[in-house]
Amino acid sequence: MTASAAPERTAPSRPAAAAIPATTAAQVARWLRRWWPVLLPLVVVVAGAWAYRWVDEDAFINFRIIHNLLAGHGPVFNVGERVEVDSDPLWVATLVVLRIAFPFVGLPWLSVVLGLACTAGAFVAGGRAVVRLAGRGTTGAVYPIGLLVVSSVAGVWEFATSGLEMSMVFLWFATGLLALVRIEARRAKPLWTAFLLGLGPLIRPELAPAACVLLAALGVVMAAPGWSGPASRLRRFGVPLAAALALPFASELARMAYYGLVVPNTALAKTAGSAWWSQGLTYLWNFVAPYWLWLPALVCALLFGLAVRDRWRAADRLAVVLLAAPVVAGATDLLYVVYVGGDYMHARLLLPAFFALFLPIAATGRQLRTAVAVPVAAVALWSVVCVGWLRYGSPPGSLNPQVISISNERNTWVRATGDAHPVTTADYDRALSGIAGHLLARTAAAVPHGHQRLVVDTDPYAPVPVASAVPARSPLPFSLVVNVPAIGVIGDLAGPKVYIFDTFSLANPIGSHITVRVHHRPGHEKEISPAWMVARFTPPGTRLPPGGPSPSAVNAARSALSCGQLAAYLHAITAPLTLGRALSDIAHAFTWTTLSFSGNPVRAEQQLCGHAPSRGR
Repeated sequence: MTASAAPERTAPSRPAAAAIPATTAAQVARWLRRWWPVLLPLVVVVAGAWAYRWVDEDAFINFRIIHNLLAGHGPVFNVGERVEVDSDPLWVATLVVLRIAFPFVGLPWLSVVLGLACTAGAFVAGGRAVVRLAGRGTTGAVYPIGLLVVSSVAGVWEFATSGLEMSMVFLWFATGLLALVRIEARRAKPLWTAFLLGLGPLIRPELAPAACVLLAALGVVMAAPGWSGPASRLRRFGVPLAAALALPFASELARMAYYGLVVPNTALAKTAGSAWWSQGLTYLWNFVAPYWLWLPALVCALLFGLAVRDRWRAADRLAVVLLAAPVVAGATDLLYVVYVGGDYMHARLLLPAFFALFLPIAATGRQLRTAVAVPVAAVALWSVVCVGWLRYGSPPGSLNPQVISISNERNTWVRATGDAHPVTTADYDRALSGIAGHLLARTAAAVPHGHQRLVVDTDPYAPVPVASAVPARSPLPFSLVVNVPAIGVIGDLAGPKVYIFDTFSLANPIGSHITVRVHHRPGHEKEISPAWMVARFTPPGTRLPPGGPSPSAVNAARSALSCGQLAAYLHAITAPLTLGRALSDIAHAFTWTTLSFSGNPVRAEQQLCGHAPSRGR
């Protein structure tokens, strides 16, 4: 009896044990059939970003600010002078948190890892949003063609790990669309979605119009029938709007109180409000042409049109709104970048619009059984060609700031450093900026305590002539002041005892306010004479070595610095920050933001002081 019962108890366990892995394998197979189209662009972009890993020279501007902040000097570039030199506060804040959490990892590598993580997160979130949006009414696979296009472009790889904020921009657009799709399905609780969409301007200021477009889409969803929430319009729309604006408004108020400006100093230095349409169109074609982007753009436009048509015929108006939201947001950003003339870095400022415009584009399995399969196959073939061969190289002479050119910035620094992956300051040691940074740090350390020195650099392509230093005088706590055109690596290596007088005015509270009369390289148009540095930081009568600014220019600049709103502004950003000072900064922020004068010291004296220069100048 017992012997015969044993098989009855054990026999069922064998097929059950065998069924577990079979079921799991089937589930994995189904999951892969559904999600491999999303995983493909994710793998391509992460592999490309890692293969092109590097940290741009501009990222070291942020690193110097972070080092100063963690050392107790505040979020400033030059110690003792409150000038907002970063234009990506949320990115910088994230790096600060990571630096505190992982003090044993250098900032350059933290920025690389953060860039990779944000890029990967963007493609995961974007893929999920597209699958949920395009997969309505179908059980088959959804193919995110737009994400495949973005993942195939080398310009995207270059700025995914450049130490700059572009990967966080991708993540914001992707998570914003995913949040909108989820809110539309849930029809309730919009506060966190509104808060997320409001973060755009804190990543890059020019994302404010795109954020407004996405918030408008959220408003349309909330106004649709079936929304679960307060009946009062004020509460339904007012509370989410307050959630969206809370952090940007607080950040803007803090900017005005601390820095005395309405926008970052970099926005003034780059003339972010002036039109240069011709150069902007050149910048756009510089991005489109090397990768043949016109081809996938035409196909994606067709797919977008078909998706809108199908949703409209199905009376799914909210789906049309969600499809259009990132496209319209990307178009506004594209228009702005073209309007201001683009940038000197190939692709960089167009990447937010590129990602947003292509983000919602997808094809379904049902569509691929029709004639739509032909153009989609063309995009797939294009992506293979683009990944393998399509690249952009800088034209000769692109380093010259007086030449209107667009450079492949990664290639430029790979050549300058002799390193295929320049990431740390040690990798930049062989470049002129690395050599100069170490030299300035040693020179500043050799200045006796209580003394200050000034160096006029008349040739940006030659070693800094520290041997020609002259006595300086300033209440700011530096040992050495020098004018240089590339302030990232040099500034980070030179350290807080060196005041960097930025020739191209990103970190220069004087140069950012001068007027542009002749267009030069985008982002490098406000070149300021060292006469202003000498006038500000040396006592009257200081004799300079040959090749420096003329005494008449220095005297005129010295007079201009003591007059009107310029004198008031410089005092405001260097005086101790008290409550009264902060309130005064807020009150004067608009006046100081719009302050403008000639870069010519003689003309500036006339404009600021209201009188002709004295004779003998």
